[in-house]
Amino acid sequence: MMKKHLENTLYSWPKSFIRDSDLAILLPGSIDARFSLIKRAMKEDKLLPLRRGLYLINKPYSNTLPDLFEIAQLIYGPSYISLESALAYHHWIPEAVYTTTSVSFKRNVLFNTPIGQFHFSYVPNENFYMGVERIETEEAVFLIGSAWKALADCVYVYRKSWVNLEDMMEDLRIEPESLKQEGRDTLTTLALQYPSKRVRIFLMNISQELSNWI
Repeated sequence: MMKKHLENTLYSWPKSFIRDSDLAILLPGSIDARFSLIKRAMKEDKLLPLRRGLYLINKPYSNTLPDLFEIAQLIYGPSYISLESALAYHHWIPEAVYTTTSVSFKRNVLFNTPIGQFHFSYVPNENFYMGVERIETEEAVFLIGSAWKALADCVYVYRKSWVNLEDMMEDLRIEPESLKQEGRDTLTTLALQYPSKRVRIFLMNISQELSNWI
């Protein structure tokens, strides 16, 4: 009976993932019975573990494709999408990104899951959400850094030592049009308040270059 109830729950669940906290509400019975059922569902590949307490609902119980950005926030947080994933999202870099990259003010960590790799890099806690926006669609909700915030995080995380704007654009293969189309307010704010002097100096320099160039 509980097995059938779980299957019906998975068929009707609106997301591609489900958490222990959701199942605790949806499944009747004792904690031991529920975890036994979940363990059996994982063994039968009905549920694929993404991390402790978070599962991907496998076919045929779900035909909803998981949104990797939303999943990233559930796997490890507080965090937001940044670095290569954010730059690709904003069409600043042309390459396909095969690892979902995020930043967090917790330690660096890499998760290997059935739907891909999720990498989280450390950045300082101060002004953590500055230049970060909340994206909400019909399918998913996630936090992502603006193009300028993702760039600032790249300088911090990868210790980039670009001398000028041209070096940066050549390294990342950024087209000039991308810079021209991006608003400058966030760049100015980050150049004043990003919690790393090295990053602030870089951002101030490219802001000045952009003023002379655009």
